[in-house]
Amino acid sequence: MDFGLFSPNGREIVFCMDTDGNDTFHMYLIPVEGGKPRRITTVPLRMWGTFDWNPNGREVTRTVAKKDSCGLETVNLETGECFMLKDPTPPIGTVRYSHDGKYIACDATVTHTSDEIQVFKRDDPYDMISYSVRDDSIDNSPCFSPDDKRLAFVTDANGSRQIVIQDFHNESRQYLELAEGEEVLGQPVWGSKADEVLYLISKHSRTVARKHKLSQGRGVDLPFPEGWITSVRVNPDGSVAALHSSMTSPPEIYLLKHRSKQVMAVTPHDYGFDLTKLARPKSVWYKSFDGREVHAWYLPAASKTPPYPAVVWVHGAGWQVSDSWNSGKMLHCLSLSGLAVIAPNFRGSTGYGSEFMKSIVGDPGGGDLNDVLSAAEWLRGQKDIHGTKIAVGGGSYGGYLALMALTTKPDAFAAGVSVVPVTDWLASIRLSDAAFMSFYEEVWGGLTASKEGLIRSRSPIAHVSKIKAPVLIKGAETDVRCPIQPIKEFVKELKKRGHPHEFILEKKEGHMSTAGDLKKNIREVTSVIGFLKGNLT
Repeated sequence: MDFGLFSPNGREIVFCMDTDGNDTFHMYLIPVEGGKPRRITTVPLRMWGTFDWNPNGREVTRTVAKKDSCGLETVNLETGECFMLKDPTPPIGTVRYSHDGKYIACDATVTHTSDEIQVFKRDDPYDMISYSVRDDSIDNSPCFSPDDKRLAFVTDANGSRQIVIQDFHNESRQYLELAEGEEVLGQPVWGSKADEVLYLISKHSRTVARKHKLSQGRGVDLPFPEGWITSVRVNPDGSVAALHSSMTSPPEIYLLKHRSKQVMAVTPHDYGFDLTKLARPKSVWYKSFDGREVHAWYLPAASKTPPYPAVVWVHGAGWQVSDSWNSGKMLHCLSLSGLAVIAPNFRGSTGYGSEFMKSIVGDPGGGDLNDVLSAAEWLRGQKDIHGTKIAVGGGSYGGYLALMALTTKPDAFAAGVSVVPVTDWLASIRLSDAAFMSFYEEVWGGLTASKEGLIRSRSPIAHVSKIKAPVLIKGAETDVRCPIQPIKEFVKELKKRGHPHEFILEKKEGHMSTAGDLKKNIREVTSVIGFLKGNLT
């Protein structure tokens, strides 16, 4: 796993890389023109969030997580010294230098219900100012204005994620208005001057890029294609570049020139595949167990006549199924293999307001699981679906919900797939580091002895004796997010009962580490599809 960031002068890239997907990273430096990477860290550490260059180009600071604490580590590129700039800290997601390099802004998880913005002096890290819109709000993704006089960050204090402009020197604060159903996605980006901010708006799992002059009440949507924008950048000449995709169009870079009303694609269109063979995804809404409307994407089988066998494919934690190439890849693989697929944005998903996202706090495997089960009922109501041949599958938290469905509602599905799942919450909590402990506290609304009974009851291992459908389980030996030991215990229970199952153990993989490796990705998808077709067709 790796990701990189250009140096301030654009001549070098610093990037992080782990070993076999174990989420324990060294940092490396490589010239833009290529060459051999130079390792710049002395100790590999877990990274919970991001890293940033000091604008002077002489140091990089990253967020780190250890077994018992979190912190900020700084690497001096001139001397090679690595030191803890600030330790301990709460778990930190974002770290951003001011343009003059004198300050660093972070977002920190201070309680299981809230994140706050923390700004401190680079040369005196404990001289700190905190900004919190509300005691229980999630405030994150800070960045400094070009003149370093203001911060833009994101808050959910008013019910959905929106941009806040905070004066760095006083309490003055401005909220950028949103329409109903809109929510800010990702980090705001300042224009070349301190009077304009760009940001991404998510609505019903599609995005638009919006430019907002701070003197005006509403922003202006930029004319990028319908679908999903992953990132947006403002160039020195005032043009705007965006990385865009959709479920039926792979990622492309688009450019909107200054004062232009049309965008143009600046990357090649030769994908080596006929995109017209892909099924057209449909945006659908269905009623869940309590009457709540839940959004989902549905793809019919692209290579088979109805009635189709089908799959409910469940996404991981802290995200949503979007109209993006990344979300669509697995769905299209299932569709092209002759399976219809529905991918629900169950409660707990991002993009549908703060209340919807936080509704699973203290309730994993509750309302969200019922949303998944209701998606299967929606499938059974479609004329082109074979109602007795429906499976459930997913990875990470989606793998957990798939196992919960198979073990607590054993008659609901004909087969299941669970990739790197949580099988035993209590065991995973015992094996976690400081950063993931904060995640567990957030998910469960705090960790107390009084909650152990509930947590145990919401673990698939507690219900393994009820499972009826055949299941494919994949575990990864170096996974620190969903450790392999509890997964092996679950598989052991299946073996003890003689239950039909397949178990794939990847010895040199971590959590979802196939994402950046084409051969591993093909192997995983092939095994999933082979198992499902063998049990549904």
